[in-house]
Amino acid sequence: MIRCVFLAAVFGVGSLKGEEKVAVVTEVGANPAEWVHSRADAAMVGVTGVKLAVPMALGWQVPLMEKIKRGEMLVASAVIRAGKVYVGCKEGTFYCVELETGKVVWKATTLGAIDGAAAFAGELVVAGSQDGMVYAWNAETGKEVWKFESEAEIHAAANVWVPPGQSEARIYIGSYDYSVYCLEAATGKKLWAAETGYYINGGSAIGDGKVVFGGCDSVLHVHDAVTGAEVRQIEVGAYIGNNVAIADGVIYVSHYGNKVEAYAMNDGMKVWEYGEREFEYYAAPAIQGNWVVVGGRDKRMHGIDRVTGKGKWEFRARDRIESSAVICGGEKVVFGCDDGYVYVLGLEDGKELWNYEIGAPVKASPAVTDQWVVIGADDGVLYGFRHEAVAK
Repeated sequence: MIRCVFLAAVFGVGSLKGEEKVAVVTEVGANPAEWVHSRADAAMVGVTGVKLAVPMALGWQVPLMEKIKRGEMLVASAVIRAGKVYVGCKEGTFYCVELETGKVVWKATTLGAIDGAAAFAGELVVAGSQDGMVYAWNAETGKEVWKFESEAEIHAAANVWVPPGQSEARIYIGSYDYSVYCLEAATGKKLWAAETGYYINGGSAIGDGKVVFGGCDSVLHVHDAVTGAEVRQIEVGAYIGNNVAIADGVIYVSHYGNKVEAYAMNDGMKVWEYGEREFEYYAAPAIQGNWVVVGGRDKRMHGIDRVTGKGKWEFRARDRIESSAVICGGEKVVFGCDDGYVYVLGLEDGKELWNYEIGAPVKASPAVTDQWVVIGADDGVLYGFRHEAVAK
């Protein structure tokens, strides 16, 4: 059911039948040369102001894994700061490479696979590992500064947030011990933990002072991001394999119940649902303007009207899509696919504008700067595509 009154209040919609005016997500990163959050910002909206230029050219490729085993994929998304790319791999190694050249600057070893993206906090870069530890390294040198031990393996991306009026950053990360942890970023000290009913796979999104996460207990958990106090639980009814996105008081989630859904943050009521095929959604949604864009295991990228939840276009690929798309400059969408391609589509119509064949499934999400798109593939290689130079 579409809750029109709520939508009008939140989005500033004068009439759903007339011109649709939706508040635009504006937090797209202070520096277009960097990608400091794995999904663009703490709310994980998957948006950048960069106007992606196509065609792109392969600038470099860096092998991150020495031995590729069946079923071991390079799924961690990269983050980028100060001219360097940071990403982990299934062999448990965390890399720092030069953005311009792909040259390895340093690498650090953990005792488990690294599936989740890292987060920055001051001079630190922080990531979780399947050895159950959260690691903080000096971003320049790779020296370990602290580590925090959870009670089970960690697959989730790390997120970072600074509470209003404070200066100390906090790290938010989920574990297979059924908990999401809030850690003091400078020291790794546990500030609080929120217990859920099952594994946590995706990152924890932060918006409006709330942290929102889901997992294998089929529930969206909403907590106060400062104190950890539970605000509410929202029953989704199916596994949530990735992060949600938060925009303008609405939580957007894709899940294994073959649906993409929107829920009101203030009361947990469903705004709309989308999905007609019996295929799961693993990829996380990207949110901008009137658009929700999300890939599915039905081999399609879906462009959804953010107000009504109705489908506006579909792009059909050759295999399922588990890579979370990034909306670029309000006009293009970039993502990877299990068919071995990286795609760029037009946002308005979903038409294919460019592709590049890697030849191995691409499950990781892209990192986008004003000159580069960086993404890993299941061949264990990190790829850097240059777009600014091609456009000149």
